Amino acid sequence: MATNPPPLPLMYLCLLAPINPTHVIAVPAGCPAASGLSLACRGRDTAAVVPLAQSHTTTKPCAYPATSTMWSAENASAETAPYAEAADPSAIFTRPRYCCQLKYSVVDWTPQVDPQKQFDKLAAAIGQIYNHNVSQLSYEELFRIGYGLVQSKNGSLAYDGVKGVLETHLSDCVHRDVLVHMDAVRSNPSAVTNDALLSSVRHLWSEHVTAMLVIKDVLMYVDKVYVKNANLVPVYEMGMCVFRDKVLLAAQKRLITQVVKAALAQISGERRGAHVDRSVLRGIVDMLVELQDTGQTRTVYETTMQPQLLAESRLFYCDAAKTRLADHGTAAYVRAAQADIDAEMDRAHAYLVPSTGTLLRNVLLDELIDKHASDIINIPNAGLVQLLDHRDTEALHTLYNLYAPMHPTLLILQTNIHSHVLELGQKFAVSLAPLSSSTMQSGEQEGPREKDKSAQVLGVAAKTAMALRWVQDILNLYDAYDEIIRVSFSECQSMRQSIHDAFIEVINANSRAPELLSLFMDDSLKNGLKRKGEQEIDHLLERSVLMFRFLQNKDAFEHYYKLHLAKRLLLGRSLSDDAEHSLVSKLKVECGSQFTLKLEGMFKDMQLSSDLAYGFKESGAADADFDLSLSVLTPTYWPALAPPMSEEAKLEMQSVEPPPGVLRTSVEAFTQYYLHHRSGRRLAWQYNMGNADIKLQFGTRTYELNVSTYQMFILTLFADVDDLSLTTTEIQQQTRIPIEALTRQLQSLACAKHKILSKTPVSREVGPNDRFAFNNNFKSAQYRIRIPVVAAKASVETEKEKSESMAAIGLERQYVVEAAIVRIMKTRKQMVHEQLVTETIKQLSARFLPTPKLIKEAIGRLIDREYLQRSPDDPRLYNYLA
Repeated sequence: MATNPPPLPLMYLCLLAPINPTHVIAVPAGCPAASGLSLACRGRDTAAVVPLAQSHTTTKPCAYPATSTMWSAENASAETAPYAEAADPSAIFTRPRYCCQLKYSVVDWTPQVDPQKQFDKLAAAIGQIYNHNVSQLSYEELFRIGYGLVQSKNGSLAYDGVKGVLETHLSDCVHRDVLVHMDAVRSNPSAVTNDALLSSVRHLWSEHVTAMLVIKDVLMYVDKVYVKNANLVPVYEMGMCVFRDKVLLAAQKRLITQVVKAALAQISGERRGAHVDRSVLRGIVDMLVELQDTGQTRTVYETTMQPQLLAESRLFYCDAAKTRLADHGTAAYVRAAQADIDAEMDRAHAYLVPSTGTLLRNVLLDELIDKHASDIINIPNAGLVQLLDHRDTEALHTLYNLYAPMHPTLLILQTNIHSHVLELGQKFAVSLAPLSSSTMQSGEQEGPREKDKSAQVLGVAAKTAMALRWVQDILNLYDAYDEIIRVSFSECQSMRQSIHDAFIEVINANSRAPELLSLFMDDSLKNGLKRKGEQEIDHLLERSVLMFRFLQNKDAFEHYYKLHLAKRLLLGRSLSDDAEHSLVSKLKVECGSQFTLKLEGMFKDMQLSSDLAYGFKESGAADADFDLSLSVLTPTYWPALAPPMSEEAKLEMQSVEPPPGVLRTSVEAFTQYYLHHRSGRRLAWQYNMGNADIKLQFGTRTYELNVSTYQMFILTLFADVDDLSLTTTEIQQQTRIPIEALTRQLQSLACAKHKILSKTPVSREVGPNDRFAFNNNFKSAQYRIRIPVVAAKASVETEKEKSESMAAIGLERQYVVEAAIVRIMKTRKQMVHEQLVTETIKQLSARFLPTPKLIKEAIGRLIDREYLQRSPDDPRLYNYLA
C-alpha cells in the first residue's frame, strides 16, 4: 500500500535474523542507506556495515515515485528488518527511492588489537587515578578497554594486572610515606610519633579507598562477567585484600602491630587526660573494621585491636579500682566509676564500634564493681551505711545503676541494706527495754516513799510515749526507705521486697508489736489528727495499715484494736468518724470482711444506740433535768469489754448500782423502755465504761467536772451533806464498786493533781480505813476540769496484763485453728498429718502463724469430739467424719 511519506527524514530497515556483533552486514551499493547504515539486533549490540560490493545480494528497483511513496516493511522480506538510518537523510527524499529486499551475508571480523597495549593504557590510568588526575581520563574509553579485554578472552590480564598495579603502588607508598613514621615510633614512642604514624596510614587508606571506588566503576564489566564466571572476589574487595597484605601485613606484620599499638597508646593517653585527634582514630578503626582477616571470617579489628583494647582496659581499671578503694568513700568511688563508664561509652560512640562499647562496659563493671562489690559498700565511715543514714539519694542511685546489671552484686547490695535495716530495728528495740519490766500501778507496792511512787506513775506515761515513739520511728524509717526505693532504686521490685522482708523481721521481733501498733493508732485517732489535712491523715492511716500488713500475729492486733476502739467510741474520744471508718475499710481490704465484722458491728451498735436515746427522750420517760446518754452494745461485738473473769468477779460487777436519786431513776426508766420495745432481751449495765459531766460548788465557786461513772457514784454520796466523811469500806458497801476499781477512783479524786476529796491520812496509798471528805477548799484556774482515772488511760500493758491478753488470744486461736482444720478436712475428706499441718498454716498465715504443736493439739481435740478419725491402717492418716 502506497502512502504519503512521513515528515521525518529517516528510513529504517529492521533485521530480524540474530547477528553476532563481530559479524558484518552487507547492503546493496545502490541503496541510499548504504552510505551510513546502523543496525540494531535483538539482544545484540551494533554490527558493522559494509557496501554490497564486499558481499553477495540482490536488489530490486523501487517502482514508486520518490515524492509519493516510502519503502514499507510489508514489502520487505521476512528475513529483513526496517531499522536503518541514512547518512544523508535529505537525499532520501530528493531522488527516487529504492525499496530493497535485502539479502545479507555474514562475514566474521575481529579487530586485531594488542591486549597488552590496551592494559598498559588501563595501568597508566590507574596511576592517574591515584594522582588525582581523574578529570583528564575518559571513563568511556577505560570501560571499553575492560570490556574489550573480557570479550577477547583476556579477562585474567585485566583482573590480575590491576591487582599487580595496586600491589606495586601500595608497596611504594608504604616504603615512601609510612615506614619512616613506624621507625620513629619504635625508636621514640610518644603521642606525637604515634599520631604521625596513624595519620600516615589513615591518609594512605583514604587515598586507596577513593581510588578503588573509581577503579571499581571502570572495571564494572570485568566484575559483571569475568569475575563472576571465574568465581573471584570483586575488584573492590580485591583492592581491600591488597591493602591488607601489602600495607598492614607487609614486613612480617610489623606495621599492623605498630598501628594497633599506637592506637591503643593514644586511647590510654586520652583516659589519663591527654588530648588526641579522634578523627585519626576514627579513620584507623574504620579501616580495621572494613578489612577482613585472611580467613575472611572476621574483621581485622576483631582479630587485632579489639582483644588488645579490652585486655589493656582491664589492666588499667584494675589498678584504678585498687587506688580508689584506698582513697575514696563509697559515694566518690561510684561517681568515679560511673564517670569512667560514661567516658568509655562516649569514646566508643566517637571512634570505636558499638559492640566494643558493650564489651568495655562489661569490663569496667567487672573490674570496678563486681570484683570489689563488698569492699565498695563497706568502706569504714564512708560506706553504704552512711549513704543510707544521710539519705544521699543521688549517690545511692548511681550505686544501684552500677550494681543492678549483675545479679550477684545486686544480691550483695540487697543483703547489706537488709542487714542495716535490721540493725536500726535493734536500736529501736533497745529503747523499749523498760517495757519488759512490769508497769506499776498505785497500790501494787508496799512501803515505798511517796516520791518513788510518783516517779513510778510518771513511768507509765513515759513508757507509753516510748511505745508510741517506737511505732513512729518504724514508720519514719519506712518512709525514708520508700523514698530511696522510688528515687534511687527506680522502683526495683527485688529491692523493695528485700526491704519489706527486713521490716517484717524488725516488727515481728518485738512481741509487743500488735499492742504498740494498736496503741499508736488509738493515739493518732484521738490526738494525732489535730491540725492535719486530709492528705496527711490518709498518709498516716496508709502507713499504719502498711505496718499492720507486716504483722504476723494479726489476731493479736485485732484483740487490742477492739479494746481501744471500744473506749474511743464509748468515751467519745475519736476526733474523726470518717477517719475511723476509713481505717476499718483499709483493714477490711487487707484481711477480708470476717476480720472487721465485729469492728463494723461496733459502729452499728453506736448508731442504734443514738436512735434509742432519741426515742427514749421523745417518749417522755426521761427526766428533763438529767441528760442521759447511753450505748446499748451487743456482747458478741464487744468482747474486749467482757474479759475472762471468775463467776465471783462477774457477780461483783453486776451488783454495782447507782446511788438512790435521779441517776437510779433514769436507769430504771430506760430499762423499762428498752425491754418494752425489745422483748426477749436482757440489759447488763457496764458502769465501769461510762463518764459524766457534773457541776459542783466549792465554797463560792462552781466548777464543771468530767468524771467517770464510778467517780460520779462516789461524789453523789457527798451531795447535800455537810462535813460528811466516809471510809473506803463504807464507800464500797454503798456503791458496790469492786475494790480494785474503787481504789483507782479514790486515788484520782483525792491523790492526783485535782484533789476533789480530802484524804486522811495524806498519802498516795488507799487503805480500807482511810477516810474521805468533800474538799470545800478546792480551787482551780479552769472552769471545766477533767479528772482522769489513775492508770486508766490507754497505756502499755503490764506483764500480768499481757499474760492475760495472750491467754485470751490463745483461746481464740484454738477456735480458729479448729475451724480451719474442719474446713480443710470437709473438702479433702482424707489427709496425711504433714499435709494437714502445712495446709492449715497456709490458710491461717494471713491472720497468724500457728505452730505445729498448736495444730496437733487442735487435731487431738477434734478427734475426741468425733470430727476426725485416725485411719486404722495408718495412724498418720485422718478421715473426716460427716
